[in-house]
Amino acid sequence: MPAHFCVSRQTAEEFMRLFVNRLAYCIQKEKAPSDGSAPYIKQTRPLDSGAVRMHLNGDMTISLFAINPQTQSCKWVAIDADFGDALDALFHLRRELKQDGIDAALEQSRRGGHLWIFGEGPLLASQCRIYIYNLALRLGVPVKGGGLKEGIEVFPRQDHIADGAYGNAIRAPLGVHRKTNRRYWFYDADVTPEAQLNYLYGLKKLTATELETLTQGMELPKAYRPPAPVPFVPRIPVTGQQEFRILNYVQITGKQDIRNWKAQCPSCAQAGRDRSRDNLGIKISDPRFYVCRAGCTKEEIRAALGQPIRKAAMA
Repeated sequence: MPAHFCVSRQTAEEFMRLFVNRLAYCIQKEKAPSDGSAPYIKQTRPLDSGAVRMHLNGDMTISLFAINPQTQSCKWVAIDADFGDALDALFHLRRELKQDGIDAALEQSRRGGHLWIFGEGPLLASQCRIYIYNLALRLGVPVKGGGLKEGIEVFPRQDHIADGAYGNAIRAPLGVHRKTNRRYWFYDADVTPEAQLNYLYGLKKLTATELETLTQGMELPKAYRPPAPVPFVPRIPVTGQQEFRILNYVQITGKQDIRNWKAQCPSCAQAGRDRSRDNLGIKISDPRFYVCRAGCTKEEIRAALGQPIRKAAMA
């Protein structure tokens, strides 16, 4: 059984100052006996020090999002490695970061480790990614994506996110991983939340000016750049027919991933479901294409809107 703690509100607030860049978060479910999964569930209430205390005490486990969409910046960079030579790769990166004047903290993880860099203030997510990707490739450290199935993953995972979007979350440090029922500590400090935070606060923090200097003249390697958005060119409807457009009938919630807008599914709503208003995905590059992640058919969606699909008349 992992150790249980009773941290103070001050300790929770210190954790938040270091790690929390926005108040959106997820809670990890208890390990499922059926398949051993322990997924993270997005929460509707904002994160507060009470939830952080529960995380540090071991009563629940949270994950955090890197990017604040208001600034497109982050407080930290986390490098996740869970492949065969993961720890060797992280130690190699850590030594090279030190040569650039950057302190990095190495955290244990279930299958490898996480290397954390902390900012003195907000750091542009795009610059963080440019720096780490170029550093890793220069050292021969594999980066997942760009044709590779294994390699490090860099959080933040996006250069920027839309207002209302979240990006990718990572397990918050110092808590209990529900899948293994154990804590994963930073290597260079005693194993209590207070001692770990004292160690992290003692690290030199990366400034925005230093990051700007380190990335001058650099760009994200071509293999890892997101695809350029394809402009939507509406087709010309057949004379006398008005083309159905889903965007004329639903309201975008602002939740957006790389490829899709999100909206409430009309069919789900009619049945009293989809209270989070994000079951319907609408393709950004061509809004004629849409799908309900809960499984509603196109016919059911159109019928719920009072716009049933007309079947072609037989000759």
